[in-house]
This record gives sequence, structure tokens and C-alpha cells, in this order.
Amino acid sequence: MLDPVKLRVLRSVVETGSIRASAEALGYTPSAVSQHLSTLRRETGLDLVERSGRGIVVTPQGRLLAEQSGAALDALAALDRTVQALRSGRSGALRLGYASSVASTGIPELAQDVRRRFPELDLELVLRSCSIDDLVEDGMDVAVGETSTSPLVEDWIAQDILEEGYVAIVGAGHRLAGRTSVQLKDLAEEPWTTDDPIPSPWFRRISSACLAAGYTPRVEINPTDYSTVLGFVATGDYVTVQPSIIAQDLRAGLVAIPVEDTTLRRRVSVQVRRSVIRHPAARYIVRRVHDMAEERARDIVGVVHLNAPDARGVGPGWTDPADGAADGGTAPAEATGVGATAEAGAVEGATPQPQPAAL
Repeated sequence: MLDPVKLRVLRSVVETGSIRASAEALGYTPSAVSQHLSTLRRETGLDLVERSGRGIVVTPQGRLLAEQSGAALDALAALDRTVQALRSGRSGALRLGYASSVASTGIPELAQDVRRRFPELDLELVLRSCSIDDLVEDGMDVAVGETSTSPLVEDWIAQDILEEGYVAIVGAGHRLAGRTSVQLKDLAEEPWTTDDPIPSPWFRRISSACLAAGYTPRVEINPTDYSTVLGFVATGDYVTVQPSIIAQDLRAGLVAIPVEDTTLRRRVSVQVRRSVIRHPAARYIVRRVHDMAEERARDIVGVVHLNAPDARGVGPGWTDPADGAADGGTAPAEATGVGATAEAGAVEGATPQPQPAAL
């Protein structure tokens, strides 16, 4: 069996591209790093690094081994955290996945609330796209993210918690900055920037609405992070279209303008693994996510709170054996907030979206 320590050293060398830089990052001496690499070379029979002048170059075999060892090392790290949690007296663990689109709009507060209420719980936060494939593969227990169009697997249940529109974000000096609203066609001639991968379902929703408006958005800058997108927008040369929740609390020099398009909307859902549905912390997370959705519905135009829970914090359709009966399973979903109607979370003019299994 390969030594995890040596594999971590190899991964560090691959990341830094230098034995000396890796030694500094790991707190080792350069000679210790070299020794670990030499031992790993003998154990595997593979040439992992090669000398190049006064430095080194990682071989394709070394790079592949480092990449393939990632999952195993992550699993060992999770096992170490479990041992530490047991030693410290924490009696349980819960893995909460969250999408980047909700990362800064409630997850830090949610994590703080959960840890205060359940001090013995080992709560692990994991940033993922929160598709059902991610949830199953990464061993999530609860996840908050965009409603998936893929059917949930048997071990998972989900509930939509809010629906919202989109905003165009522009620099304060942009020609549209003074508008109270825009239509997508107003952005047809603008250069765009977005952090969404162009082929992703998230950007396809936006581009499809643009196609319906008669054009394909001209994405010139496509970084991987939202902050870089805002940096380009702040110059006044680019626009970006983002969900309304993400656009809250923009930094100075940026303006968010509601997009008038009833077909361009998204839903956010909470998803729970059936094996933890009776876990008090899991149920608390669901209630707090609904609380946050209700707050957003009060504060942000166009946000609608869906499937509001009853006085016990149980949403429509939630069935828990501990309760002895279905909690409001036949009741219509309640919607609150701007644009809400009396019908089960319906929104006037909104395009019907796939419904996940009820929580």
C-alpha cells in the first residue's frame, strides 16, 4: 500500500512545481521532500519527476498519480476529522453541500446558527454545483442549490424553497446605470462577462432567454469566479446577468438593474438524504433555509418563498416516521413574498419548471 504522506508530498510538488517551494509549504526540508519522492519512485517503479537544469519537471506519470490519489487522500482526511470529532466528544457529523450561487447569501449565517444550536455536531461544509451526481458521489447529507432538472435518486428527497428573477449588473458609469429595469434585448449589443461555464445549464437558461429575444449573448470574458466578473463589470465596459439574490450587497461602483423577463427565473431547493431526515440538525437546516427564503422574499423584489413550513417547521409533503403521519402532504404549497399568488407557489408569467420529489 502506498504511503499517504509520500503521496501528499507528490501532490504538493505537482502544485508548486518545485521541491523547495513544496518543502516550505509542508514544513519539511528540501532533502526530506527529495527523499520522499525517491522512496515513492522505488515503491511504484515509476519516474515521477525529472531534473531540468537546477529545477525539476513532473513527469506525466507523476502528474497522473498525484491526480488519482486525490480522492483517497480526501477520504483519509475525512476519516481523520471523524476521529478528532469522536475524541473531542462530538457525537455526530453532517455534510452540508452548497452551490456557489448561494455561498454568500446565507450559508455563513446558516453554518453559524447550526454550530451554536448543535455544539457537539461535526458540521462539514462543501462547495459543489449540488447536482444529484455531486450529492451521491461526494457523500452529502443536506444540500442547498439550484433546483436540478435531473430526477432525484431514491435515497434523496427535495423541496423548492424560493423562486427569483435576474438582474443585469453594470458599472456606475454605464449607459444603462440609471434605468429602473431593462429587457434582455437592451443588452444585445453589449460585451458580456460571466463566471458560469458557457455550456452549463445555468448559463444556458440565460442564453436561451436571449435567443428568444433575438440574439446570442456575446461573452468576451469568462473567468471562473464571481469577483473577477464584477471587476470587469466595474470598468463600465461589460455587463453580466446574475440571479437577483447573488446581486445583493454589491460593492461601490456597481449597479443591479432588474431584468424584465418572466421566462428568466430560477428556483433554489434544499435536498436531504433520506437516511438523515430524522436528524435534528438536518431538520433545523431545512427550517432555517426557509426562514432565509422568507426574509429574501420580503427584501428583494421578484423573490417568492415557496413551500413555507407550518408552525412546527415542517413543509408541505414532508413525511417523517417520527411524526406518525404525513405533515400536510395534501395541502397546497404556500407562497409568500413579492409576486406570490394563492396557488401552490405559482408566479404570474413564470415558466413551469421540473418539480423534485416533495420533502
